[in-house]
Amino acid sequence: MEEAIARLLENGIGALRNSDPSEILTPNEAGAIFGVSGWAMYKRAKNGTAPGHYMGKKLYFIKHELIAAVQKL
Repeated sequence: MEEAIARLLENGIGALRNSDPSEILTPNEAGAIFGVSGWAMYKRAKNGTAPGHYMGKKLYFIKHELIAAVQKL
């Protein structure tokens, strides 16, 4: 996981570039925070209810963006 994050940061992928590596979460890690599955996080990113960032076919979440989205509810 850390190697993938390092590659993302090296390549300067949008919002991921400016994020602390410890803030970048996989769908499963993000789901664990909210008590849902990684698949549920994929669905939420697709329908726009969770802010996700794609790199190719891989989806990542930024922890502080998820928290901000929940606080807006």
